[in-house]
This record gives sequence, C-alpha cells and structure tokens, in this order.
Amino acid sequence: MGAEVRSVIDIGSNSIKLRIARCLAGRIEVLLDTTEVVRLGRRTADGRLREEAIRNGARVVVEMVRRSREMGAEPCLVGTMALRVAGNAQDFLREILGRTGLEVRILSGEEEARLAWRGALDGSDEGGPFAVFDTGGGSTEFVFGASRGAPPGGATRSESVAVGAVTLTERFFAADPPAPESLDLALRHVRNLFLCSKIEWADPSRPPSVIGLGGGVVAMASVKLGLPGFVPLRLNRTKLTRGDVEGQMRRYAAVTLEERRRIRGLPASRADLILASSCIVLCALEALGAESFTVSINGLRHGLLVQMFESDGLLHSDGPPRPCSVASSPGAGSGGEND
Repeated sequence: MGAEVRSVIDIGSNSIKLRIARCLAGRIEVLLDTTEVVRLGRRTADGRLREEAIRNGARVVVEMVRRSREMGAEPCLVGTMALRVAGNAQDFLREILGRTGLEVRILSGEEEARLAWRGALDGSDEGGPFAVFDTGGGSTEFVFGASRGAPPGGATRSESVAVGAVTLTERFFAADPPAPESLDLALRHVRNLFLCSKIEWADPSRPPSVIGLGGGVVAMASVKLGLPGFVPLRLNRTKLTRGDVEGQMRRYAAVTLEERRRIRGLPASRADLILASSCIVLCALEALGAESFTVSINGLRHGLLVQMFESDGLLHSDGPPRPCSVASSPGAGSGGEND
C-alpha cells in the first residue's frame, strides 16, 4: 500500500472495534474502520462473561485479525472495562490467543483515558485548555489538560468512573418503556459517582474546550442532524449543546424501545443504550460546567495508532495539529468511535 500499515482492535464492554491506518507525509489515513456490537459487558449475576458473548466476541476478533492481516498489518489487541472486571476474562483471552496467536493487552482506566486523549486531540485545531470525556459501555473516562503540547501528550489528570451505557441501562432502564422514576434515579446515581470522583473543572475563569467520544455521543450527533443513515465521518466535530442533550434524553425516556428504533439518525443497534448514554453525557457537561461540546470519532484506538506511528518515527508529538483523512476503500470510516 506504499506505507507501513497499522491496526488496532479495541475489545470494549459494548462492542469490538477495528481501525486500520497508514501514515503518509505526516498524516494518518484511515483505511478501514468498523464496529461489531457484542455486549461483553452484560455479565452474569456473579460477574462472569456470558458464554454466548465469549463465542461471539472470539468470532468477531478472529475475523478482524484476518482482515488486518489481509491488509498487511499485524493487529494490536486491547481490552477495557469488561475484561478488567470479569471473573472469567482469562477464558476469553485464552480463546483469542489459541485462535489468533495474539495476546490481548488489558488497559487500566488511566491508560484508556490517556489514549482517548491522544486520539481526540490528534488533528484538532481547537485551543486549550481541554477536557475530554469518553462514554463506554462499562465506564466513562475523563482527561484534563492545559494544552496539547504539555507532557505527557498534554494530559495532566485522568479519571475512570465505573459507569457506562450498558451498566446504567441494566440497573435503571430494564423496563420498556422506562419507569417514570427511573430517569431521576439514574441521573442522581451518575451525578453522585462524578461528584465522588471529583469530576469538575477547577478554573471557571478559563472554561475548557470539551471533546466528547463514544458511540453514544456520535449517535446523538446523528439524531441532531437528522441524517437518513448513520455515517460517523459526517459527524466528526459536530457541536452538541447541553439543551440538545437534555432534549434528546427526555425524548428517549418518553418512548418505547421500538419507537426509539424509528428515530431518524439513531442506529437501531444503539436504541436500547441511548437513554443511558444521554444521561451520562448530560451529567458530564454539568460536572464540567460546560454548555456544549464537540463530538470526535477519534478516540482510544486512534490514540494507539498515533502512538504506533510516533514509535515508527513517522509522526512527532511536538508537531502542529495533523489532519486525519479516510481512504475511499469499502468500509472505511463505517464505525466511528464506539463503546
């Protein structure tokens, strides 16, 4: 393909994501970006991965490894919250190792947050200071920094909070339609978790540029724009206000799952989680004292690609903001950053 190709497979609580890219002339070009919903985070009552999820997850990873190798890349496999906490995570990891010959690196919450920061700020032309949040299926990461250039990679503080769209849905939104009191209970729960984790912006006189990551925020941007299909590339850098988020949240809370599936712009696969995602995003904006944020489709796996290309000597962390392009190959850019 004319340049070194790199690949990352991100095994999350809600989905498994693949991004393949190359670096040309100091710019990352995404060749393939795709997501498969597996729901590893929906564990048994005793905290174990479900057998069906292990089988489906292994099948998806094997296929993504095959696609990576076909495109000339030996993939880097990483796991997040679901594999950090599941009692039988090793069963899944052994299955992957046996079928692909590759080990999965389990990221800490801090590593996950800082990689999301690297991905979100790559190519961004917004000025600092920054606050980045990433809503996943089992956790929500926050990263704070004064500028993109301060070491390490601009980030000065990170926090991982154990609440995500899958876990919040299971706890508060199991009924269809949601019980009338469930929304207030869920909001109170998330606000308390963020308060206990000291999620706040310390200097109100210098409000941050807020960047939001995750499949939930990308889906909310799609609903705002009313797009007929879900095309994450068209949603990158969309602005969402606190009013947008609260309005969508109350809309989702008032309807059934089937009615949510018919909302223009909302991927059907995300209809069951979007209410929880919107709750988390609203509470994040409240905690940060922010009235709006910018959606980014470049999160954890893009951050890993940046790190890889820097190690190859093809990118330099102290350089100017770099544009990120997408090749016109089939499937490129189809996934966005999803949890």
